[in-house]
This record gives sequence, structure tokens and C-alpha cells, in this order.
Amino acid sequence: MSIQITENIENPEEIKAKIIYTKTQQARYIAHLDNIDVMCKALRRIQLPYAVSQGCHPRPKLSFASPLPLGHASYCEYFVVTLTKQIDPEWLKKALTEELPNGMEVLEVITPYHDKRTKNKGDCVKYRLIFDNEDICNKALDFLNNSETTFEIESKGRNREYKLGKAVRKPTMFHEGKDYIIVADFIQGVPDIPSVSKIITALSKFLMEGKESLKLIERLSIQAL
Repeated sequence: MSIQITENIENPEEIKAKIIYTKTQQARYIAHLDNIDVMCKALRRIQLPYAVSQGCHPRPKLSFASPLPLGHASYCEYFVVTLTKQIDPEWLKKALTEELPNGMEVLEVITPYHDKRTKNKGDCVKYRLIFDNEDICNKALDFLNNSETTFEIESKGRNREYKLGKAVRKPTMFHEGKDYIIVADFIQGVPDIPSVSKIITALSKFLMEGKESLKLIERLSIQAL
């Protein structure tokens, strides 16, 4: 497979590419660290001219989005890779997709990529929750709509209480075919705001046996605050 290089750049360590990809079907059961390993091996197979870290065990210089909870699907996963040469984004999109497991597809390659975020203020992550029961979906909507909702999650052998507060924005419900769907924005990466994983765990406990009606959880988009 030939590498499509468009031009040389004076400061190769500064060339970055943002790769946006899906994680659906069986790929949603690939854990975060295994996902990184899958990507590293795929990049090596296509002979991408990436920069490597220093030390005894050099690895591609990659930075990934916040870990996707196991079992959640996503249409907006991404990582940033540092390159030594500028490459053709369409070539990279096609070549990398061919090396990935079913359920993982490169949607877009942005290069050169420049992160305009000066300070990490967290992210707004849009999720879709798909139910097969209208009553259970309504119950879940009530849970997410109440900013006063509190719950406890066990961590490192201790229970910690969380308040939903501003963690969830604009949850809305609609009907599509046989499914009942909630779409909501979750605020992540902000101190004292519980993660999506913790909120979904608490929601499952709240729904009790009704949690079986939650068929699928999908991450739709990520936007910096």
C-alpha cells in the first residue's frame, strides 16, 4: 500500500491529524485500552508516517477523546495523531477504515489540525437513549429532567453521593417506529459533575427491572465548552 504524501513541512512534529470514527455493532464492546491498541496496529499496517514517543517502548503520538463506556455506541469518536509528513486525508480515511474491525469506520480526517481550545473547560456530549417501552422511557425522562435528582455510586469501596444538577441539558423524548427515544446533552469533564457512565448506572438502578427496556445508548456528538 503506497502512502499518499502531499508535501514536506518544516516542523514535522507540529503536523497533526484529527481522525473521527464510529464505534458501533460489536466494536462497542472493545474496551478503551484495547481500542488504542487496535488503532496503533492499524496505523502501523498502513505505514502512516507518524511521530513516536521517546523511551524504551516508543509508541505513536496519539491523544484520544474521553473513554467511551463499554457497550455504548458512538458516531463521533476521535483521536489526534502527530505526523512527520502531511498526508492526503482521503487516502488515510480509506486506508485506515480497511484495517479496522466491523463497526469502526473513519468518517473524516482533518489535517493539518489545530486545537483552538486554550483551556479545557469540559465538553457537551449529545447522547441518544433508545427504549422499547414508552412508560419506561417516560420514567427515564423524568429522572433526567429533574436537576434535584441525587444518587450514590460506589467507588473504591466507598459510596459517594452525586446530584444531577447541570449535568444534563434539554432531554427530549420522541417516538420512532417501535422505539421510544431520549436525546440529551451531557456535560462532561467539569469538576463535581458526574460522568455519563455514572448517570447511566444510576438511571439503571432507578428503572430497576425496567432497565431491560433500554436497548441501546449512542454518543452522537462532542463539542468543547
